[in-house]
Amino acid sequence: MNLARGLLLHIALLVVAVALAAGVWSKDEKPKAAESEQVEVWGGRPDELTSIAYETEKLRVQLEPRKDSKGRWYATTLEKTVEKPLTPPGSDGGALPAPFKADAGPPKTESKRESQRFVSVKEGDKLAEGLAPMMALRQLGKVDDARAEEFGFDKPEGTLRVAFGSRQHSLVLGGTTPGGGDRYAKDPATGNVFAISGDLGRNLQFAESRLLERELHDFKPEDVKRVKITKGALIRELVRVEGKKDGWADPATPDKLDETAGNWMSKLGRLRAQQYIESIGIPVAPEYQIVRVEYFDGKKSLGALDLLRIPDDKSNAGYLAQTEYTRWYAQVLKSSAEQVQQDLSSVIK
Repeated sequence: MNLARGLLLHIALLVVAVALAAGVWSKDEKPKAAESEQVEVWGGRPDELTSIAYETEKLRVQLEPRKDSKGRWYATTLEKTVEKPLTPPGSDGGALPAPFKADAGPPKTESKRESQRFVSVKEGDKLAEGLAPMMALRQLGKVDDARAEEFGFDKPEGTLRVAFGSRQHSLVLGGTTPGGGDRYAKDPATGNVFAISGDLGRNLQFAESRLLERELHDFKPEDVKRVKITKGALIRELVRVEGKKDGWADPATPDKLDETAGNWMSKLGRLRAQQYIESIGIPVAPEYQIVRVEYFDGKKSLGALDLLRIPDDKSNAGYLAQTEYTRWYAQVLKSSAEQVQQDLSSVIK
């Protein structure tokens, strides 16, 4: 009896040991296997890209890579077809046409083509790095036309086109893979089908929210040690108080917190780009400028921000900010910009 019991105990310990060993082996090997499954669809480097475009029935997105002293950025054009309700005729006492009568059924709409251009920096760079080279999660080979519906190629989501000068590549995006996270894509030149990251398609489909650059600077707030604020002929400098996250002081008394200046700098730091204007269309008169702020890390310049207010009778641009990072003028939220403008007189006199 004791012998049998001891044998069972040893068998149980052996089973546990095998299970633990298998767990350790699978833990070590799964990431390596997933990594090795990736295949190159096409090669290239981000700085070789000359165009990125994505097209669907109602949407077209194109990124034009550009480079300046601050680095790589992307001028992005977005065109889309939207359905808008028909505008009822003016109330002149006459009878409403049939489309606007109460019993005419659902409201009538009309298709309109809208377009906008904006700057993409950080997210545009991530997109470019994911396309040059273009890596797929796995390759499925050629898929018979009879199975097109199975992979979503009977009604493709859209077409991605990438250019490296005269060298061009494209992928037709099909349906989602089981689980819905990734997407099937077909190279029309070879007929090969791949599974690619779903983020690629989503970033292009929702470009106006995912690719539009919101930040006004690429440096971190804590990198700034000194600022120079200019309003017309008035100039004031502030220095950061060591150990205080939002602490600012006059250079003459660097250890004495100026809470008013600190609050104003916090409001300035909350400005974000809402949309972009490549060209205002009118000369920027000096009286339109609210303030100019230059940022320094010690003696080194990090960049500058110009905040403007274009009068409504001159343009509908409203409040605009331009920095070394936005390149173009960026419309900022009116309520946030108004606070910066209203409190400016308490900071610089």
